Amino acid sequence: MIPQSELRVERIRGSGPGGQHKNKVCSCVRLTHIPTGIKVTIDGRHQHKNLKFAIKELERRLAEAKASKKAAVKKARRDKVIHDTTTIRTYDFKSGQVKDHRTKKTAPLKEVLGKGKLDLLK
Repeated sequence: MIPQSELRVERIRGSGPGGQHKNKVCSCVRLTHIPTGIKVTIDGRHQHKNLKFAIKELERRLAEAKASKKAAVKKARRDKVIHDTTTIRTYDFKSGQVKDHRTKKTAPLKEVLGKGKLDLLK
């Protein structure tokens, strides 16, 4: 649930067809999440239903923004690790293993060298 202190609620007149009802009733609701600046506008016939729908839509958009930000941070961290590594692979012939230091994956030496399956290390 989003705290009321982080929301700005505006009740405005809707646009489009509707005649006298649209011209004199402020049934359209615009919600703004102040910290992020995300705006949601719902234009329907009933103001209270529009407010509920707008809150649900704003919560969905905030969750989506949070998830994409988290994914971007994870990708940046992974890219940094991959590009900062000086040793890419270690071939251990005694144990018959190949280790990729960028992805931290290990594969059998016979599969990688014999059959050329480097995708096992990705």
